[in-house]
Amino acid sequence: MRWGNEVNISFRMVDNETGDSQITFDGEIIKYIRSKWEAHFYDKPEISEDGGYEFEVILKEKPNSNVLEFTIQTKGLDFFYQPPLTQKEIDEGTSRPDDVVGSYAVYHKTRGGLNSSVGMDYKAGKAFHIYRPKVTDANGNSIWGELNIDEINGLLTVTIDQTWLDNAVYPVVIDPTFGYTTIGATSINTNSPSVCKFTAPAENGD
Repeated sequence: MRWGNEVNISFRMVDNETGDSQITFDGEIIKYIRSKWEAHFYDKPEISEDGGYEFEVILKEKPNSNVLEFTIQTKGLDFFYQPPLTQKEIDEGTSRPDDVVGSYAVYHKTRGGLNSSVGMDYKAGKAFHIYRPKVTDANGNSIWGELNIDEINGLLTVTIDQTWLDNAVYPVVIDPTFGYTTIGATSINTNSPSVCKFTAPAENGD
């Protein structure tokens, strides 16, 4: 949550596995353990200026589906998909890190625009960033997962290339990361002046 719970979001992985589960603690890491997979939760302070949080899924064997599903519930938030930059944007000096391509910038629905309220500093209204998940197998081979948020149906999905999963060495780690950041994740050439609430390449916010 942000700004005194004015906005919040919760995620719950869709679990179709039967049988017992176990919750353990390894230092500051919370582990939810199932027979075929487990999830790790922990702070990731280095991800952004305000820190971040890791929701890491470990597949112990090849899954029945190449899509991981998470139900989501949100309050007061808008989601802006960050597509690859166009060649024109690149030529103009705009840059976007690999983990931001295919990610989501998440903003307060009604606050922002470099304004602040009593006791609340909204800045541009950015609540946090959901970075594109990286998928890595036991041999260190990696691929980017495809992230999608369906606000209407309350669903976040991570799709992994099926051929890559077929050839991966397990366990495989999928790491959706949530950054509590108010800074845009895309850099723009400052020689091209503009004034806006947030950067909006390809009709999407950043």
